[in-house]
Amino acid sequence: MSGLTPLLTSGYENISHGFVCAMSERWHEETSNFHLRVGEMAITIDDVACLLGIPITERLLPNRELTCEEGLETMQVELLFTAEAAAKEMTKQGVAHVSFGVLKRRYEELLNRCNQLLEPDTQEEQDERAQVRLACIKAFLFLLLGWTIFFGKNSKNINLLWLLALQDMDVLDNWSWGGMGLDFLYEQLSLTSDSSVTSCGGYMTLLVVIFIFLLFYLLDCKCIVVCIILMLI
Repeated sequence: MSGLTPLLTSGYENISHGFVCAMSERWHEETSNFHLRVGEMAITIDDVACLLGIPITERLLPNRELTCEEGLETMQVELLFTAEAAAKEMTKQGVAHVSFGVLKRRYEELLNRCNQLLEPDTQEEQDERAQVRLACIKAFLFLLLGWTIFFGKNSKNINLLWLLALQDMDVLDNWSWGGMGLDFLYEQLSLTSDSSVTSCGGYMTLLVVIFIFLLFYLLDCKCIVVCIILMLI
């Protein structure tokens, strides 16, 4: 329903760290382009659709920071955190973010509880199963988003803002996941213009577009050189 299934099989293990650094240095916030020797180039929304296969139309969630109060409420309502556990995590993070470690443990707790309620005996257990199952699905999707298109530069936590897009499970396919992911990548690349920033967030798989272009460009140049040499011979 979410359209996020392709993210389960995509990754950027083979993307060179040096390549990412080089591309970050060539990013210009004013034009939202990479300024290369062969000209300017950008990652487009169509590139996102072709590479990731996730939805690129429909609604966009405003990229902003939630208040700690909003974060506390979101953790309790959507992921069934206790007020104490949510407050402890919020105090530790200092902002409306949750660490991957805490989120992963919460997902495992919810999944274990779901397994315990596979055959509910009472109406109360049936209601609890429905509630826990929904929270478990949201925790899984939230982890998937945090590890892919909304991967932060510190690689330790995820903004609870993106959990808001999972509030209503009936309209998951109404979100432009590709559009929001591309916008997040652009924002992260722009942050690298600050000399104090030492890392870059966003989904680096999308940089494959630039890599493929440069690869074919270099191959074409080599072919031209070979043709000239053959002509001279």
